[in-house]
Amino acid sequence: MKKSFLSFPLAVLLTAAGLSAGEKLYQPELTQQVQPGAGRYFTGEGDTAVLNFSASDIGENTVDIPVDPALLAGKTVTLSGEISQMNVSPGPHPWNGVRLALKLVDENGRRDMPQVSTSAGSADWTTRRVSVKVPENLKSAAIVLGLDWVVGTARFRNIAVTEEVLPDYAACTVTGYADRTDVRYRPGEEMRFSFLLQEDGRPAAGKLRITRYGDDGRTETFDMETKPGVPAVCRTSLDQPGFVMVKAVLLDRDGKTVNRFWANRSCPVEFGLGACVAPEALKQGVPEPADFDAFWLKAKAELAAVPMRVQEKKLVRETEISRVYDIKVAAVGTRPVSGYLTVPKDAKPGSLPLYLHFHGYGVQSAEVIESKDAIHFFINAHGIENGRESEYYRDLAKGELNGYGFRNDENRQPDTCYFKNMILRNLRGLEFARSLPEWNGKETYLQGGSHGAFQTMAVAALSDGITGCEIGIPWLCDLGGVEVGRLRGWRPDYAPGLGYYDTVNFASRVSCPVTITHAGLSDWICPPSGVWVLFNNLKGKASMTMYQGLDHAWYPGYNHDTASRHTYTK
Repeated sequence: MKKSFLSFPLAVLLTAAGLSAGEKLYQPELTQQVQPGAGRYFTGEGDTAVLNFSASDIGENTVDIPVDPALLAGKTVTLSGEISQMNVSPGPHPWNGVRLALKLVDENGRRDMPQVSTSAGSADWTTRRVSVKVPENLKSAAIVLGLDWVVGTARFRNIAVTEEVLPDYAACTVTGYADRTDVRYRPGEEMRFSFLLQEDGRPAAGKLRITRYGDDGRTETFDMETKPGVPAVCRTSLDQPGFVMVKAVLLDRDGKTVNRFWANRSCPVEFGLGACVAPEALKQGVPEPADFDAFWLKAKAELAAVPMRVQEKKLVRETEISRVYDIKVAAVGTRPVSGYLTVPKDAKPGSLPLYLHFHGYGVQSAEVIESKDAIHFFINAHGIENGRESEYYRDLAKGELNGYGFRNDENRQPDTCYFKNMILRNLRGLEFARSLPEWNGKETYLQGGSHGAFQTMAVAALSDGITGCEIGIPWLCDLGGVEVGRLRGWRPDYAPGLGYYDTVNFASRVSCPVTITHAGLSDWICPPSGVWVLFNNLKGKASMTMYQGLDHAWYPGYNHDTASRHTYTK
């Protein structure tokens, strides 16, 4: 049974729950250190006290809260607290940063300072903790919190020391595996998914919330305890062609999802697995529109009616490899084609292959990609300016381009769908790039991931002479799959107009070789059933590698280099 020694109450005092009720510890020492002028001050959120630290200069901005050593001596205790942070700089050493630590000094003067894990950047409230065996001969003890030789803002609440050994959630990962590498099963055959909790790479115990989703429309959720090295196992099956995806999410002692700050973002500590039955038999949930080809012939005629005029070809810089140009070309709609073009130095006429690149969902600048032996044109999905300050893209994302492609009223008809002009700009970008004198007139390659894979397939389907396509985690696949109960993923609501933009319908018109470099068996944005329908619809040579454990974005616990995978070819 857990015993709480110390906690942070609303009264902005430390109390000893294990002592007489309401006993106050070291009020003067704490209040004297917390002064707004020193970048330390208290605020309240409901009935919870929050201790705030702010630093604009590098230095030590911390407070020491003394603790009676008799409360801790000889015990194994856990220091925990909730921390949020904003724009915290990297520290000069790994131990510098947002500090929540126990300072322990024994009778021989030896000091130990176990602290919760720290990282730079910004993060919402997350629980962090560290457990420690306190020496018997403890002379003094203190809780240390604040900003240690970093700048930024940090906030602390619900600081506690308990006689309960809990994992350090900021160092935890969930991993897992299926009982079959190929992940193919017969209808009704049992599938087994195993999940393990680790702390700093060592086996740990904890509670997992496991949810089973399937293309059969069935969802089940249950909680399981896992012991060190002993997996929590989910057993299920599927009676029809399609996929099952299972996710395990780490819970804290109160049953709440544990979030961890990782790769400059706050994300749940989780792991996903997947398996399938007869994926080669999957067909799209809703047939393609009968006038699909007629619609795109008409749309391309609208584009052809706008003369291809280069509005801007501005030299941005020269590198050791190439010249980088900011490009704008007239197209349909209110925006031009825009992007970054790189042409190798001293390139001879008719000598180089062409690569077109398309970016993922979002409002952002095109990227600069260069090589010594190819032309690269990275096309902006929106025809907006490139290389601008972050506020420019943030304002567009919050305003005019907020939720683009997801507006149901626009998606009822294909002519009003946002993606129409995006694709036509991409086609005009291809036309412009092929007019460059350095292009060899033969080789054209297309590349993109997610939302960029959708654009890649559209351009390949609506153009002649494409040499090859390379895509990853393709988006907007099998939009009608939800009509037959398949996993939805993250995408617009199904509407008749979107059938003209479904990636699987473009795929059936692509004749060049296609490589799907990676797709996730547990991709909650682009579920694997839609990706398989795309693969099934491809008419030419194709290969696809599916990774176990891969979600749309990588997360703590997933290792792309060692993840189980299987490659399919046709």
